[in-house]
Amino acid sequence: LQVVLLGIDILSALVSRLQDRFKAQIGTVLPSLLDRLGDSKDSVREQDQTLLLKIMEQAANPQYVWDRMLGGFKHKNFRTREGICLCLIATLNASGAQSLTLSKIVPHICNLLGDPNSQVRDAAINSLVEIYRHVGERVRADLGKKGLPQSRLNVIFTKFDEVQKSGNMIQS
Repeated sequence: LQVVLLGIDILSALVSRLQDRFKAQIGTVLPSLLDRLGDSKDSVREQDQTLLLKIMEQAANPQYVWDRMLGGFKHKNFRTREGICLCLIATLNASGAQSLTLSKIVPHICNLLGDPNSQVRDAAINSLVEIYRHVGERVRADLGKKGLPQSRLNVIFTKFDEVQKSGNMIQS
């Protein structure tokens, strides 16, 4: 545990130091960082996500990083699949929806709606709700065209309605 956390700290220091010059290393470190999103320890998963957000903030734009993280949606470890959804939510809240091409990411989330693991399914729904919070009704229309089962759409759309009513929408 301590070794992993120290490794993440070292990478974090490198990102701080190199800033956009770290961009060349992103492809090298991302597979390991995706694996760590699935670590059994909460502290490792949290530090890992913090580092991924730092990379998006200081080394490369969020879309550049996300283009290289899409494989995480198909990762063999359920915690990594869950973690990538949580990371997406954190990215949206840190950088906004305009920083990402969500149309590239949503199909991957839709696949996770049928994941065998309930935590992954919940995280996928929560990330769609977060996208909706940022983007609005376009998401509802888009999901309607994805061929998802109506029962699943109903659950998601109910959550969209709850967010809408709560007054927590972000989009302008």
